[in-house]
Amino acid sequence: MGDFVYVLPPELSQRIFSFLSPKDLALIANCSKKWRDVSNSDTLWIHHCMINGWLKYGISTGILYEQSQCMSPTNISGTSPVFTFEVIHKSGNTLPLTAKWKNIYARAQHLQRNWKKGRYIVGPILRGHKEPVTAFDSNGKILVSGSGDHTGKLWDLQIYKCTHTFTGFAEVITAVKIQGETIVISCADSSIHIYDAVTCKLLLTFHGGGSVDHMQIIGDLIVTANDDKCVYVWSIVERKLKHSMRGHTDDVECLCVYNHMACSGSWDKTMILWELQKGTGIHTLTGHTEVINCCQFDNQKVVSGSADGTLRIWSTETGECVRVLRGHTEDVYCLVYNDLIIASGSADSTVRLWTHDGVIKQVLRSHLGIVRCLHIDDDKIISAGDAKKICIWDYQRGKLINMVHRNPTLVNLMWINETKLITSSPEKPGTITVFSYW
Repeated sequence: MGDFVYVLPPELSQRIFSFLSPKDLALIANCSKKWRDVSNSDTLWIHHCMINGWLKYGISTGILYEQSQCMSPTNISGTSPVFTFEVIHKSGNTLPLTAKWKNIYARAQHLQRNWKKGRYIVGPILRGHKEPVTAFDSNGKILVSGSGDHTGKLWDLQIYKCTHTFTGFAEVITAVKIQGETIVISCADSSIHIYDAVTCKLLLTFHGGGSVDHMQIIGDLIVTANDDKCVYVWSIVERKLKHSMRGHTDDVECLCVYNHMACSGSWDKTMILWELQKGTGIHTLTGHTEVINCCQFDNQKVVSGSADGTLRIWSTETGECVRVLRGHTEDVYCLVYNDLIIASGSADSTVRLWTHDGVIKQVLRSHLGIVRCLHIDDDKIISAGDAKKICIWDYQRGKLINMVHRNPTLVNLMWINETKLITSSPEKPGTITVFSYW
């Protein structure tokens, strides 16, 4: 009997190969050039990427072109995280290029293993600020930081160098956002500065409302919470203040945006849901007995965390509190959620995982001191806080996957994408640390 791959139409051979695991599919490519040609199919490999939730790597991220970011890496685990994908070429070899989705599968699997096994390299510490770093944002290629030294700095993450310093601020920088080709920096002197991210040219400045304590961007709108207890909506396109929204009776402690709405939490123990186009309040959410430290919301629900030690789930449509989540014994400082779970971090040194029905699933214990930062994605939670601890958790099993042992500083801010974990220190002078998992 002959080799069926040579006998059957390619479509039928691919159908047979579709029953193989990714490992077996990769192995059979070594059998012959013909078997490699049939198994080297985007149709086969996109299916395996879809099963693992890796379609995003071929659609919205540049994982095919991602380069190792560290110039002089420190190898933590003894196994480099750097990805290599080699095809043996011999004289006269006419092998076609590896299929796009096979390449993506190999890269995504490598990246996932790096996060699980703690394979990372630490880039050179970003030093330059004389005072603590108070804000930063990144798009993975550049990073913009702001400090109590009244300056902002633009860093190239390929060479780990400061390429520009933003000056002209009279007070501490309070927030930084990178939006496409635009950099937005807010300051305690009541100013908002908009720069071109390529040329670093100042494009526009807004003033008013007292110290800008919090800032979010959605579309062409900048939403700020200032120390005059108001929430402001500024239009970059129209180059003007659109709305001044009043309702709180004390300082705003947290601010988040979603679609055409914003939600602000205050020391007055209330949250207000705002309509940004009209500049009006939709609902005032009352129930917490202390300051609201954190919030996140969507079209269905608002989730809030408070110094009263509780989380609350509210209906976005009605403004009613539908769940009270009790369990933390100290202030709740941070929260995140996705379609599966809600995670909260507290001064009681725990991260707690909840269902959206308010049922406690897991209590994650490894931190010492306050848990200040949380990040969630498809398969993991990353938490950071006092005592320099950064923990990576499998939230499905409620297990600690690994810990970032070489974090050199305390953590007050954290930014994460598919390949990098970036933290800043609240200490003086301000520093920023980049961990690359690629």
